[in-house]
Amino acid sequence: MRAEIIAVGTELLTPSRLDTNSLFITRRFNESGIRVMRKFVVGDRGEEIRRTLGTALHDSEVVILTGGLGPTHDDITREVVAEALGLQLELDPTLVSGLKARFQRAGFKITENNFRQAMVPEGAEPIENPNGSAPGLFLREGKALLFLLPGPPRELEPMMDQVMELVGKHKQITQAFQRRLKVASQAESVVDSAIGPIYTSYPQIETTILSSPGIIELFLYWVGEADQGLAESQLEELQSRLVEKLGESLFTDQEESLEEVVGGILRKSGKSVATAESCTGGLMGKILTDVPGSSDYFRGGVVCYSNNLKVDLVGVDREVLERFGAVSESVARQMACGIRERTGADFGLSVTGIAGPEGGSPEKPVGLVFIGFSDDQETKVRKERFPGTREAIRMRACRHALDWLRRALLKSPNWLTS
Repeated sequence: MRAEIIAVGTELLTPSRLDTNSLFITRRFNESGIRVMRKFVVGDRGEEIRRTLGTALHDSEVVILTGGLGPTHDDITREVVAEALGLQLELDPTLVSGLKARFQRAGFKITENNFRQAMVPEGAEPIENPNGSAPGLFLREGKALLFLLPGPPRELEPMMDQVMELVGKHKQITQAFQRRLKVASQAESVVDSAIGPIYTSYPQIETTILSSPGIIELFLYWVGEADQGLAESQLEELQSRLVEKLGESLFTDQEESLEEVVGGILRKSGKSVATAESCTGGLMGKILTDVPGSSDYFRGGVVCYSNNLKVDLVGVDREVLERFGAVSESVARQMACGIRERTGADFGLSVTGIAGPEGGSPEKPVGLVFIGFSDDQETKVRKERFPGTREAIRMRACRHALDWLRRALLKSPNWLTS
């Protein structure tokens, strides 16, 4: 089943806003065997919305528009869609009552423009919005199912359950045949070079490789006829071969993140970790504590950005700092060991480097990072040179550190030489 997503909002065409809704919708669709074939981002301009909508309704069986359903003058999705389909807009009394009750509960006086959100194209079915005032809308247009959903992710995401129920009611959803693998601490080109000869030998399976700083995701989709036995056996065979080839770099074949995997191993082993961070500015601690229940294994962290705090908080020797500089193997070593000893954690992780975009030199260029790892046996340091923006360098450093911890927890002694 083909699907298309149209994200409406002029702000999405600026550098300050990203269309994250389409990623969430795509994941939900892929889980049910619905393939998103195209995504569009259009501004709050009627003609652009009409043109894009016409193409999508002609080519696909499910179309979702997000955004532009609010009460302000630039929220025009509802009106443009009604006009494009030749439908009248009608004020829904039930939605009007719901809006009044919602504002009354919140202690706000409702303004007249809010009633725009109760306007419904004739024949459309409202979709309840538990987290906002703008309801979604569902229409059938020829062979296509058309959904209009609000733009804020906290509103849209819970509404996707209702969307999937409506799709299942009107269309036959086939079982999704797919797999996902996640790899850490490897470059996209290295991963593809290793596994390319394997996955290209399965023409009925589409393999997609997505890269983010420090993480590579592999998506395997069955694109042949929906023969369950053949699809499952071929996917299982390909996945097994990829798992064998990727080895220790593979950290999960599930939806979970690297920090969730690391947290799960720490919790299961009864071990704990603490962090000392310089160039990452607390990002590693933030990532670790994004996982619910991380207090079971995360002792805490220190952001020792200045040299004085490296000395005072984690015990780095001032003479070492003066001799080798803050961005050095020696300092990373003492940071990792110091934070482990001072917190009583089983493992200490440290990061010090030059995230840029300024501050580099020929001897210590931007992207140079030292990652320290300490346990009760020894303290080791990895020297890395990461590419990318400041944000990418910082995230790569954190994920490499967490992956080092993961491999240590799994007792992989060859990590330092891999």
